[in-house]
Amino acid sequence: MALRPPHSRVGDGARILGTVLITLHLFLSAWLVIQFEGQYTEGQPAPTKVKALVAIDKEQTLIDVEMENATSFLLYMLFRDYDEPVNASQQNITQDNSDDETPSSESEDEGETIEWLKHGRNATLFSLVLLCVTECLVVAGIRFKAALRAVTLALAIACFLVIMPASYVLDLTGYDGGDEDEEEADGNEQGTLADETFVAQTEEGALAHRQSNVKQSLLPTGIRFDMMFSGYDLGLVEPENYSSMRSEPPQANESDADSFVEFQSTLDLTYGKNIPYLSLIPLMWILLPSKPRDFEATPEIEEE
Repeated sequence: MALRPPHSRVGDGARILGTVLITLHLFLSAWLVIQFEGQYTEGQPAPTKVKALVAIDKEQTLIDVEMENATSFLLYMLFRDYDEPVNASQQNITQDNSDDETPSSESEDEGETIEWLKHGRNATLFSLVLLCVTECLVVAGIRFKAALRAVTLALAIACFLVIMPASYVLDLTGYDGGDEDEEEADGNEQGTLADETFVAQTEEGALAHRQSNVKQSLLPTGIRFDMMFSGYDLGLVEPENYSSMRSEPPQANESDADSFVEFQSTLDLTYGKNIPYLSLIPLMWILLPSKPRDFEATPEIEEE
C-alpha cells in the first residue's frame, strides 16, 4: 500500500487553494514584532524605564511606547541646557555657505537615504506571490518542479526570518550603503544601534566620552540585541567647562561627574506569530501530491 495518496485534479485544486489562503493570511498579518526595553541605570534620569512595542506589516509600522518612573527623566530634560560653542556654530555656517556653492544635484544625491524596510517589504510580497504562481506552474506541468518549489519556499522563509529583520536594523541605524571598510562599517552600525535611546536624542556633540556596546544573541523566534550607551551630558555642565570635560573625564569627587548618564536596553526582533503557517505548504505537497512526470515507455518488440 502506497504511503502517499494518488494524484487527483481535486487534490491540485485543494493544494492551490490552500497555498493562496496561507499566503493571504500571512499577507494580512504582522511580519515582524520588535520589543524594546531600556532603563537608565546611572545619572539623573535613573531609574526611568522605557518599553516599546513595534509591529510591522505589509505597509505600516505601529509603535506603542510606555515609560515607567518618568518623573526623574522629565526633571532631567527640564534642567539640562546645552549651549553650542561659538566655534562650532561658525563652522556650521561656513559649511552651509560652501554647500550653497555646490550644485543642487550633488546635495540632493548626498541627502538621499535608502529605505531598507521598504525594500524588505517588496521582497517579502514578491516571495508570497511567487509561491502562488509556482504552485500554478506545477499543476500546469512545468519541469524541475521540486527544485522550483524548494527555492520559492526557501525565499519566502528567508524574507521573514532574515531580510525583514535585517532591513529594519539597517533602517534603524541609517546605513546608506556607502563604500566603507568592513570593520569601520560594523563599528558605526553597532554604535548607531546603541544610540537608539532617549539619551542619544540630544544635540550633536552634547555628550562627551561616549561609549556604546552591542551584543547579539539568538532567540527561538528571532534575534536579540543587548545594548549599552553612556557618556557625560554637557547639558548638565556649565558652558565654561565644556573644553575641560571633552579633554578628559571628571574625577569622581568633582561636581561635573554628576553629568554621567548610562542607558542599558534590549531589542528583540521576532517574526510574527502567523509565520509558522508556512510549514503547512510542504505538508500539502506530501498529502496532496502533484501529477508525476510521464515517461514514454519503449515499445516492446514481440517475437514471432
